[in-house]
Amino acid sequence: MDNHQYSLDLYKHLGSRSLLPLVSPPVSTARRAVATGNFLATRQSVPTTDLPDLNNVQGDVIFLFPKKAENFVFFRINNTTSFRTALQSFKPTTAEDVKDHLTSIAVAKANATDPSNAPIVDISQYQIAFSRAGMYYLGVNEDTGDVRFDQRCMSDDKQFLGDQRYWDPIFVKTNPDPVNGSVHDDTGALHGVITVAASSPETCTKASNDVISLFGSSITVAGGKPVEGRARPRPFKGHEHFGFKDGVSQPCLRGLVVPRPGQIQVDPGVIIMGYPGDPVRDDPTAKVKRPAWTKDGTMLVFRKLEQSVIPFEQYVEKNGPRWREFIPGGNITPALDKGEAEGLFAARLIGRWKSGAPLAKCPFRDDKVMAHDPDRRNDFDYVVSDNPNISRFEPSDYYCPFTAHTRKTAPRNLHPYIDAKFLESGSIVRGGLPYGGEVTDQERRDVADGKPELPRGLLFNCYMSSLDSGFVRQTLGYAGNDYWPITSLVPQKKGQDPVLGSPPVYTPAQVQGTSPSVKSGDRVDLQLTGKDGTTFEVSGFANVTPKGAAPPPGEPNPFFVTSRGGEYFFVPSVSTLNSWASATTTTTSKLDIVFALDATGSMQVYIDKVRDTLQTLCENLVGTGKWTAGDLRFGLIAFRDHPPQDSTYITRQYPFDSDVSAVKANLANLQADGGGDGPEAQCDAFAAVVKAGWRDEATKVAILITDSPPHGIGEDEDGFPGGCPLQNDPIRLVNRMAKLGITLHVLACEPTLSMDFSTPLDFYKGIVQKTGGRFLPLSDVNSLISLFTGSILETADLDALAVKHGAEVCAQAKNQQASSSDISKSLYGRLSSANVNSFTVEDIYAANAQGDQNVQVWLNAEQMDSKTTSQIKDVTGFRLKSGYRNGGTPAMSSKTQPVSLDQVETVVRMCLARAT
Repeated sequence: MDNHQYSLDLYKHLGSRSLLPLVSPPVSTARRAVATGNFLATRQSVPTTDLPDLNNVQGDVIFLFPKKAENFVFFRINNTTSFRTALQSFKPTTAEDVKDHLTSIAVAKANATDPSNAPIVDISQYQIAFSRAGMYYLGVNEDTGDVRFDQRCMSDDKQFLGDQRYWDPIFVKTNPDPVNGSVHDDTGALHGVITVAASSPETCTKASNDVISLFGSSITVAGGKPVEGRARPRPFKGHEHFGFKDGVSQPCLRGLVVPRPGQIQVDPGVIIMGYPGDPVRDDPTAKVKRPAWTKDGTMLVFRKLEQSVIPFEQYVEKNGPRWREFIPGGNITPALDKGEAEGLFAARLIGRWKSGAPLAKCPFRDDKVMAHDPDRRNDFDYVVSDNPNISRFEPSDYYCPFTAHTRKTAPRNLHPYIDAKFLESGSIVRGGLPYGGEVTDQERRDVADGKPELPRGLLFNCYMSSLDSGFVRQTLGYAGNDYWPITSLVPQKKGQDPVLGSPPVYTPAQVQGTSPSVKSGDRVDLQLTGKDGTTFEVSGFANVTPKGAAPPPGEPNPFFVTSRGGEYFFVPSVSTLNSWASATTTTTSKLDIVFALDATGSMQVYIDKVRDTLQTLCENLVGTGKWTAGDLRFGLIAFRDHPPQDSTYITRQYPFDSDVSAVKANLANLQADGGGDGPEAQCDAFAAVVKAGWRDEATKVAILITDSPPHGIGEDEDGFPGGCPLQNDPIRLVNRMAKLGITLHVLACEPTLSMDFSTPLDFYKGIVQKTGGRFLPLSDVNSLISLFTGSILETADLDALAVKHGAEVCAQAKNQQASSSDISKSLYGRLSSANVNSFTVEDIYAANAQGDQNVQVWLNAEQMDSKTTSQIKDVTGFRLKSGYRNGGTPAMSSKTQPVSLDQVETVVRMCLARAT
């Protein structure tokens, strides 16, 4: 007995499945196994040559999970260390496991008196996949070789995919980038999805709760709960909400799946990375390559597709009576009754009857016997052989419209225009289940009264080795392409897929004058002139509707499926998953952070906000996996002013502490008060920063929060115009910070700082650059946590580069006498593929040439003296852009992306400062 026949015998009671594993028994026991039904003891995989390892491929990918319920647990990672720990205990179901599950179900059915009512085999199955943002969050920075996945989230492609309606919130990214892609921007991104499939809703719910409990606080479940899919009840089992049998046609992976007559066969690499058929693997000229860890992995696309069932039913009911206008040949005897007519109209939209019978074989009436025969329901093409007026050698839509959903997305026999291998390469394995309840009579009455239909649809997921070859080609190249399938050397407009297509966005236009006489199908070239005099040409093919004539049945197509969002994911192999789980979260260094807080009368709201965000900041930093809570220390320096301006204190210093609650208690006791003239004791705070007790091995970050300038930089009404009474020179102190590797960030409380004072903006912008720090606007106190997290994460990565490359940068400066600019360009050439955290904040400051010159003076200054201050010139005009003079929140984002030249220049400045 060959493998094919043995597999058919083994799984004969699973005839409704399109994907049956191809297995082979030991020769000595094969007959006995078939005779006794004891398949589990003898089943083994087909020997592989260049086939995926079924013990290494996650389980839903090749054969699809057998299921009656499926939950999708979308998540964000909170803590990479604890997530990896949980991942070590997570046991994904493999493709080999799915074969065992299918065999168990087959045996249960074979041993039952009535296979259709066999006892339920209780199974739970699990799979995990990651978005590109999630992989970056885990520290997996190497590209997968799928260019779209490595650059774009689905939110970036929303318009590109034709989605014109709002998405569910869990799929909406905060800052999508349709031009460049936003995978490096983690803001609002999903990190992954855990798929849980089971034999019953109850089992699925329990299994989902178990897996959520396993990962615990290391993740946040998007939306607070899983997205639930459920098989419809009898008699609709296996059918989606429009009523059509789902999953009838699936690609057969050669050497892995039992091929049925007419079933499209594909090389395994079309679905699984690293094997023949993988377009990246098979193209020796490809600029991108697959890393070894992608082998046995695949791409997953998830889409939540909402179906408008009641309008669809009304649409079918309205057009069914016109069956003589669309039935092949114009008539049939006996005539179609109402149900048959409506069924035929619906079948011509899909390409199959609701039973699953192919329209190409059953062009007039449904054939449920054929639909239930796995050897007949896919054994067809679109050749018309029984009508002498239609060529057998040209594609025809006589029986099945070119626009039918299955003909659009699973095209057949387009030779000689499209090669069969190209069609194979665009195949996908499709899964998922319906969501939402059944339509009730009461709901139909409610909709008739103007109420909205309840949400229901399909949780669609599919697998392929290349997004562009699979999902994108099917969505845009096939379903959304008015000229697909290609059936002639001359382009012929056929229309969009009535299920997955979307209505065109028309640009209203009027053409005046008498048009030439044209017939439908004639080519028409128009030259039009716009209102502004611009001339443009439009070429196409005419579709003529005679005056007073009713449009053809079904026109215009209102489209009844709406995308509610989704995401692209990578499904790693089991071995890669284990590698990621066991990877140590390396602590790049310890992290010391000092907050230098202006504690004068206007600053209480900022002090309170630092206290309220400190715990969240700690969680954000630990969540990156770079540090543990014990690696973090927080120090606090409060400052006011010198007597007689303020008699309470000049500075008050609290030592470093890893106990966040203790630091918060210190902040709670800190009250803003006092201050006299505008300038305050920032110089003394800088002196305290330098002496704060930093750890040598730590990344050192000082954050100054203030709404005022220091003494001595030229501000009017300065009580100490000569500078700090204690001779604390801010320039020398900041240079000392740079030498010690302390990065200074200044958070400027706006609009006060730039509207009330003339000098501090340029001063602070200049001095922070000495240390590799940032000057950041704090125009909305609620943005404090974003400013803290983004600036610290970027500093940590740049500090790590400075530590790593400091010696070579200094050697190049000394031995080659190279300029910092030349060194930066040279280092950038070697680091351009390195990924770092990049924090960007919208510039709220007005451009000012004199201000820029002042910044350079402060940047290059060695000390505070007359030589420096004499170069500072008055700046006229508003320093803030008009939209921010009364406050406001600038846009900001923190993302991992390739290091920029500006960042490398900062690294070089840090290296050189530490060496002086």
